[in-house]
Amino acid sequence: MRTRITNIIMTPGVTNEAHIPFVYDAEILIEDSLIIYAGKRDEAPVFEADQTIDGNGALAMPGLCNMHTHTPMTLLRSIGSDLPLDRWLNEAIWPVEKHLTDDAVRAGTDLGIMEMLRYGTTSFNDMYMRMDMEAEAVRDSGMRALLGHGVVDFDESCSDLLPNIALIEKWNHAADDRIRVALAPHSEGATTQKVMEKIRDAAETYKVPVHVHVSETRLDYEGGIERRGLTPPQYLDKLGLLEYPVLAAHCVWFTDEDIELFARKGAVILHNPVSNLKLASGVAPIAKMLKAGCKVTIGTDGVASNNNLNLWEEIKLMPMLQKGVTLDPTVVSPAQTIAAATSVGAKALGYDNLGLLKPGYLADIILMDLSGAHMAPCNDLESNLVYSAQGSDVVMTMVHGKVLYRNGEFTTLDAKLVTERASKEAALLLERAEKAKNA
Repeated sequence: MRTRITNIIMTPGVTNEAHIPFVYDAEILIEDSLIIYAGKRDEAPVFEADQTIDGNGALAMPGLCNMHTHTPMTLLRSIGSDLPLDRWLNEAIWPVEKHLTDDAVRAGTDLGIMEMLRYGTTSFNDMYMRMDMEAEAVRDSGMRALLGHGVVDFDESCSDLLPNIALIEKWNHAADDRIRVALAPHSEGATTQKVMEKIRDAAETYKVPVHVHVSETRLDYEGGIERRGLTPPQYLDKLGLLEYPVLAAHCVWFTDEDIELFARKGAVILHNPVSNLKLASGVAPIAKMLKAGCKVTIGTDGVASNNNLNLWEEIKLMPMLQKGVTLDPTVVSPAQTIAAATSVGAKALGYDNLGLLKPGYLADIILMDLSGAHMAPCNDLESNLVYSAQGSDVVMTMVHGKVLYRNGEFTTLDAKLVTERASKEAALLLERAEKAKNA
């Protein structure tokens, strides 16, 4: 399929630029899954397109990467609100999750993918259970994802690692390489040293990244010191895990030494500002992390602690929180923020040709309508993009060269059916949990 996207403003994306670059009167040419041209329309090569998409003056930009979530938790939206993390997990979430079925996980994943596509997310990094169901949903929807079976180990049985290994062997690089698989130990506090050592060895064997919650709460930080005499980042380093690609979710309770360690080792920080605020976990020192040279990306976390998958809320909050906490309005620029949401996340997912709009890169592209009242007047487009734009401004989402959402319509998902199935499975899940509680 040869596709032309024309009549657009375009940002090719951000790597280390101080400002977000924009190209006016631009055009993008796509052959199958790859971009072959992205630039000024009057400089485009001769190209016979099978389909032409008129952007009507919209902004074309790289698709967003939601770098930490638990997609099937859409079924638990609003469950356990206003509880601290330990009580939220133990009293509200885990007792319900015990009663998940394959059908529930598939329904919740379909709903989550649909929500992400609507708001311009083209790839996501996920840790959960019954991951064959999630992989099938990604495959069938056309989405892109890095998936890991969450490994919990309190008794040194290491049994929870087996489905994670099986997931790697079955799904890594599947669906035209839209699906990749990570090892996913839950956290320092929910695993034994024995299983973490096995995960380190598996990272070497399978050459996959490690996705783990790190220092999300004060309890995580202080517990790590109490249990092992080390902060969670120092513990990962002692095990040798930081010699491999580590995707570390939250990273709220970091010392200066932890920040320097992650900067030196190249571990990736997955920042989740909305979830961290909702669970009163704290505010990650992102401005300090960026200044130290850390790789920072953003995510929503699961819906139950957010309560949505609209990454634009995280995009606005990431710089604003840092400005408020540091009392310095110059920290965390729009360019750094958009890079965190696109190119830095794409690299962390393991792709060298994703997260920018340039020849040879994968055609994961979104179009943003700039005509809304909240975007006018456009005195500063890069500022508007971070502080004014809304998820509802997304009018097209393309993954791997295929349009999956456009102007209210999904091409691979039946919105009404997906929503109905998810609501039905959520009701059944809560019913099973209630029966077990009262038994």
